Amino acid sequence: MTKFQVNIRTRFGEISVKGDSSKEVLDLIKEAFDIEKEVNSLIPEEKLVLSTPVSRVTPPISMKELEGIVEASADGKPQIIVPPERLTAKDVIGLLLYSKYPVGLSISELTELVSLSWKAVEQPYVAANLGQMKGIILKEGSRGAFVYKLSGTGKSWVENTLVPKLRGEKDE
Repeated sequence: MTKFQVNIRTRFGEISVKGDSSKEVLDLIKEAFDIEKEVNSLIPEEKLVLSTPVSRVTPPISMKELEGIVEASADGKPQIIVPPERLTAKDVIGLLLYSKYPVGLSISELTELVSLSWKAVEQPYVAANLGQMKGIILKEGSRGAFVYKLSGTGKSWVENTLVPKLRGEKDE
C-alpha cells in the first residue's frame, strides 16, 4: 500500500511519484527532475504547449444539455427533477457538479443542493460520498475552504453514462 504520493507539474505535463517510504519518494523526485530536464532539452520552447486550468478555457455547461433531468429554480439553483428513487448519492452529486461546471461547490453548498434535489442529508453523508468518488471529483482550495468540481473523467461519466441512463438511452 502506497504511503506517499507527490504530483509535480512541469511545462509538459504532470509527473506523479508514489512510494512506500519518504526516502523512496525523494529518490523518485530526483529522477523526475532529471527526466524533466532531459525532456526540456529535447523539446524546443516553441513546441511546448503550456497547459491552462480547465476553468479558464471551458465554457459553462448549458442547462439544455440536462433538459428533463435538471432545472434551474427561481433563484438559479440547480434542482434535479428525476424521481429520487432512480438516483444514487453519486448520481446526484455528479449531476449537481455537472450543472455548475466549471465552477465548483463548497461542501455546504453541495449538501444544501443534495437536500433540495434528492433527500435531506447532512454534510458527513455528502463528504463520505465525495470520498468514494476518487477520479471523478477534484478538491481544490485550502482546509476549511475546499471547493469540489468534476474532473475530466467525471464530466465524461456524466455525459456518456449517467445522462443517457437517466434518459433511458442505456440499460440501467
